[in-house]
Amino acid sequence: RIAALKSGQVDLVNYVPATDYASMQKDKSVDTFVADSVYILNVTPNVKETLPKPAKVDGKEIAANPLRDPKVREAMDLAIDRKTLVRVVLEGLGKPANQLMPSNFFGGSTKLAERPYDVNKAKKLLADAGYPKGFELDFHCTNNRLPGDSAVCEALSQMWARAGLKINANALNGTVFFPAQQKGEYSMWMSGWGTLTGEASYTYGSLVHTADPALGLGAFNKQGYSNAEVDKLLQEGSKTMDDPKRRALFEKVTELSMNDRALIPTVQLQTIWAAKKDMLTIPVRMDQETLAYEIKPKR
Repeated sequence: RIAALKSGQVDLVNYVPATDYASMQKDKSVDTFVADSVYILNVTPNVKETLPKPAKVDGKEIAANPLRDPKVREAMDLAIDRKTLVRVVLEGLGKPANQLMPSNFFGGSTKLAERPYDVNKAKKLLADAGYPKGFELDFHCTNNRLPGDSAVCEALSQMWARAGLKINANALNGTVFFPAQQKGEYSMWMSGWGTLTGEASYTYGSLVHTADPALGLGAFNKQGYSNAEVDKLLQEGSKTMDDPKRRALFEKVTELSMNDRALIPTVQLQTIWAAKKDMLTIPVRMDQETLAYEIKPKR
């Protein structure tokens, strides 16, 4: 695509992979336009009583599910170096994430602090939880759905290794990953989620509300997370017509579920458009759409 862009065969390229973007940054014949996207790569720990494939300690399977312990989930969160994920793995095309959707969306929280990186504290928490030598667990991700998903998957496995964990990363094609994930076959997984509606009930109602087909909530909660207060707030918010009140309810949902680490957000991805140098002005859009009538000639 870069060759076609430079040769003049095309004037515009949308959604450039991170590896291409690194080359474009050095290419003086190309203008790039970057915007935050709605997509965030989230790690989902399975907190059901029994894992589909047991964890191992010292090479032996154990009956307990370590991910049910909040200390373990916090340790895994602390072992993630989000700034390195952005700077090195995504080559600058992202931002560290601390919640499941951008904080300026309806119901996002500005009270949540940036997620710290602290391997030593992670090791201590694992020891406190009864895993001084760590444990072994399989970890599944997509490898072709969003830019950088497989690279982030591999990097996370290496970061957790620094805390003493053996996390076996398996990056799969989406056609394999999603059916198995929906069947509950994974102990821990990562995929991207985009809040396309711009508000919290779409995301948190799908991912963290207790799975409840009768209510139509928790449709993508395959990890077994359940918090009665979160459920109550989501249900109340869905029928509250007053915008400020509804926003406050959803903000509380965000804070409770993120402090619980119902899912562990890692990075928010960015979208890139490109055009030949000094040819076009392209308005960047968070929804990632490319609307021809918005593109203007630069000269």
